[in-house]
Amino acid sequence: SNAPRGFAPCIKGMAADTFPCDNVDMLSHLTLGDLGLSFVNDMWGWTDPQTNADYALVGGAEGTVIVDISDPKRPDIVGTLPTHTTGAFIWRDIKVHANHMFVVSEDPGHGLQVFDLTQVRGVTGDPVTFEETAHEDSFGSAHNLNINTDTGYAYVVGAAVCAGGLHIIDVNDPDSPSVAGCFDGHGYVHDTQCVVYE
Repeated sequence: SNAPRGFAPCIKGMAADTFPCDNVDMLSHLTLGDLGLSFVNDMWGWTDPQTNADYALVGGAEGTVIVDISDPKRPDIVGTLPTHTTGAFIWRDIKVHANHMFVVSEDPGHGLQVFDLTQVRGVTGDPVTFEETAHEDSFGSAHNLNINTDTGYAYVVGAAVCAGGLHIIDVNDPDSPSVAGCFDGHGYVHDTQCVVYE
């Protein structure tokens, strides 16, 4: 049941006569049905530093699906972290810091979901429904987030607080996130990258 599925070499600019390509083969393909999602809008990644396994973190309407892509021709859906809210709002964004996944959504009342990704180690068989490790509820909806992994601060943007500006959360202790500040001097921020320049 875990046989290669969806492999299609790039031939004359097309893979599987469907996907445009340029010297890149399609190794596998998962449908929305495979993922258990009705809509997908974002994807991030995580490599387990202990096992070197690679994971795709796929954000969709119903939650975030964790897929082991260590064997790219045989992706394994490990499980899903359901949305924090009861609705299925299409927008979800994901970042990773300190082996934890951080998720926001434009769904009102969602806040910041935190999930300890080390929980996926050794999970095999049917997909699992995971529970969030922690939750930070100083805001409801948000458009996106960025994490400065050098400092351990998350910057939530487009949230229903801080005039939609940089709502700053300390995630140095990922299991206990706390509000660290707000920068609203430029009003609404749609996307951001926060780095320490040297």
